[in-house]
Amino acid sequence: METICPKTPTCVLFNDNLLKRKESAETYKLLFCRTDEKYKQCKRYMISERVGKCPYFVMPNSSLSIDNIIERMKREGLL
Repeated sequence: METICPKTPTCVLFNDNLLKRKESAETYKLLFCRTDEKYKQCKRYMISERVGKCPYFVMPNSSLSIDNIIERMKREGLL
């Protein structure tokens, strides 16, 4: 299956460095990374596009808004 998301080379979720359960990571990959255009709805993708990187605490389907994530990144010294 072709990888669709252009962020996969550097994404810690895609490269199995975020979740302990490989099955969970594979589910996210199928739903977001490898599904045509779905990656544009991924919060990790959106944050990376906006600020150039994505923190560990953001999952593709995070309920946090982009602004909330950026605020948290600032509070934690990640920006």
